[in-house]
Amino acid sequence: MHILITGAAGRVGSIISAGLRAKGHRIRAFDRVAVSEGVDESLTGDVGDFDAMRQAMEGVEAVIHLGGSAGDCPWAEIRNNNYSGCYNAFEAARELGIGRVVFASRAGLLGAYPDTVQRTVDMIPRPRGLYDASKVLGEGFAHMYNAVHGMGCVSVRIGNFGPDRDLPQHPHHLSHGDCIRLFEAAVTHPDVQNEVVFGVSDSDWDLYDLDHGRRVIGYDPQDVSHVATADRVFDRSQATEPVSSAEPEKVLITGAAGRIGSVLAEGLGERYEIRGLDQVPMPALQDSIVGSVSDYDACLQATRGMDAVIHLAGVPTGSAPWQQVLKANFDGTYNMMEAARENGLRRVAFASRAGILGPYPSDLQRTVDMIPRPQSYYTMSKVFGESLGHMYAWRHGMRFTSLRIGNFKLERDQPQHPHQLGHADNVRAFEAAITHTGSPYEVVFAVSDSDWPLYDLDHGRQAIGYDPQQRSTVAQADRD
Repeated sequence: MHILITGAAGRVGSIISAGLRAKGHRIRAFDRVAVSEGVDESLTGDVGDFDAMRQAMEGVEAVIHLGGSAGDCPWAEIRNNNYSGCYNAFEAARELGIGRVVFASRAGLLGAYPDTVQRTVDMIPRPRGLYDASKVLGEGFAHMYNAVHGMGCVSVRIGNFGPDRDLPQHPHHLSHGDCIRLFEAAVTHPDVQNEVVFGVSDSDWDLYDLDHGRRVIGYDPQDVSHVATADRVFDRSQATEPVSSAEPEKVLITGAAGRIGSVLAEGLGERYEIRGLDQVPMPALQDSIVGSVSDYDACLQATRGMDAVIHLAGVPTGSAPWQQVLKANFDGTYNMMEAARENGLRRVAFASRAGILGPYPSDLQRTVDMIPRPQSYYTMSKVFGESLGHMYAWRHGMRFTSLRIGNFKLERDQPQHPHQLGHADNVRAFEAAITHTGSPYEVVFAVSDSDWPLYDLDHGRQAIGYDPQQRSTVAQADRD
């Protein structure tokens, strides 16, 4: 098989390149530096350059995408290398009709879970940095490009890999031999749709579910680590400084001129001092700033002196192209979170989308424990926002609540469907999100009640005290 490996000069890439070539595959390397050994062809370029990526893929049958920053770094750098680079990998492969993309994800996405719990692929990722969040994004791309374009995708959640450590010493570790076995299985296994597997070696401490990888791509690790029972712990330290239980007095609403924002500004205005931030004037507000969330300085100015932020601003449509969503939704959400942190603002309510679970069957109740299934760049930006929120809650002690909003219309005050959010419940949901004293990180559904229980609303009641009072009635025949 003719395979392109991005990041082929790196620790993992150099081992995979030489190993797959030794097994008879033709290897083309792509990295910022030339690769002189263990490959058939070597091209240099930046994964953040779409044209260079597309050119590198011409004529290959599969792509192993390892390229990007290998840890946390400033937003501008990781945005180019990991976020834009990942989009470029999947989109260039789509344009060229390449049928298999293997994405290097990270086992550490589940590092926040207790060390007594076995990690499985149906657990919700809990990112703790921008690097982690980029891996959640890559898995989202894999789902989207499979669901929308039929591309076969495998996300490999790699554990700890050492170029000087051939054999594993811990269940996080991936040996050299198993690394080659894993990626060969990922690129060659037939009839793959979209799969996530753990990229670790076997261990007598069964911290990861390796049977799933055996079933879906035939990855059967041969190297085994042995860990004494006394050593089966690891650090999961996080910020412990509590958020003040005092209710906020001053609330920033981004996107305050929009549909949801204007209703919120009016509904919350009787109890809070409201500041609006939007790209157009907001004459109904005494305190407003005209600016874009893609401008960090505007975000810094807007959050100064505030107690809480309701972040609504961004491109609101599923048909928006990547570059537009990247600037408004990815840059905008990062800017708002970082500006809030810099100004000491520690309560954030984020407008996510109930539709990130849209592909699930209509007879299955949606819960917050379901893995998101984004099918557009817009819904992927909502997954990113939730990932970023977990990072800021974990690292900086912020209280972040993601509200997965259903359908909302200015001209419809009352809900008519379980997807819909009534005006009064809109205010209730966001007020609960900025005032609750529960967990530092929560995800709840922001929809009104319904006799068709499509969404688990009990979680919101218990987690943040959101108890919707508006209710839709849907005939049985219309529940599809």
